[in-house]
This record gives sequence, C-alpha cells and structure tokens, in this order.
Amino acid sequence: MMLPARHEIIYSLLTIVFVLLVGIAGLLRVAYKRHQHLADQTQELRYSLDRQTNQITTLKERLEKCDSIERRLFNDTSWSTSPAAAGW
Repeated sequence: MMLPARHEIIYSLLTIVFVLLVGIAGLLRVAYKRHQHLADQTQELRYSLDRQTNQITTLKERLEKCDSIERRLFNDTSWSTSPAAAGW
C-alpha cells in the first residue's frame, strides 16, 4: 500500500504535467493563429501586388497609345496652315 506522501507527490506531478500540457497546447494555438494571420496577410499582399501589376500594365499600354497618337499628330503635316508644310 502506498503512503499518503507518495499519493500527494504523484498527484502533484500529474497536476504539473497537466498544466504543462495545457500550456503547450495554448502556445501551439497561439503559434497556429499567428501562422494563419501571416498566411492571410501574405495572400492579401499577393493579391494587392497582382492588382497593382495589372494597373501598371494598363497604364503603360495607355501611355504607349498616347505616345503613338502624339507621334502621328506631330508627324502629320497635312493639317498645318503653313504654306511650306502644305506644299504651297
């Protein structure tokens, strides 16, 4: 038969192990939530970068169209009122 002191030591050790397991579970939960938060932020950042890349591409295309229109307007002398440019 076990002595009462041994029962107290065993219960104390079991309590300590239980508290440690609960603490470890809590730490794992916090780490998981942080990981999820970082994963969500990474996904949002990728989406934002993709959207910005698309906007940059669209703006470049629009700028290229404007540049080509300007070049055509500046190179087209048929609208000029100058006699030399019109061939008069």
